[in-house]
Amino acid sequence: MEKFVPGVQGILARNIKTARGKLGISQHTLAEKADLSPGHINDIEQGRKWVSADALERLAEALFLEPFMLLLPPDYSRELDAFSLLTEYATSVREQIDGALNSTLQEALSRRPAPEGEGGDEAGDEGGAEAGNEGGDA
Repeated sequence: MEKFVPGVQGILARNIKTARGKLGISQHTLAEKADLSPGHINDIEQGRKWVSADALERLAEALFLEPFMLLLPPDYSRELDAFSLLTEYATSVREQIDGALNSTLQEALSRRPAPEGEGGDEAGDEGGAEAGNEGGDA
């Protein structure tokens, strides 16, 4: 059974463990990604140790979160847990980027002049000249 750790330290511990679990990574993998020891990750998740601001940023980055998300209490809003916030934000950014790229591409294509000679003019001239030469020699 998990020990309840009160306060911000407990919130941080639970959020790190939850985010790590949702990503399906081990404490050892998180430790490597955040440049911390596996023992330190274990101590943080058990609420035995606190983190420096630098370590908090590295943990958040390794978990694909913003540092503040690791400090949101679970009762802040069920709809706004850290992982859901990140997923919603990433989806929104992806949609905005896709929309901007599509409209930029459409605009660029609509401004592009039709290439000269493409289609039949040059090919027709060359083909006609060759056909004329062949016909004249015979």
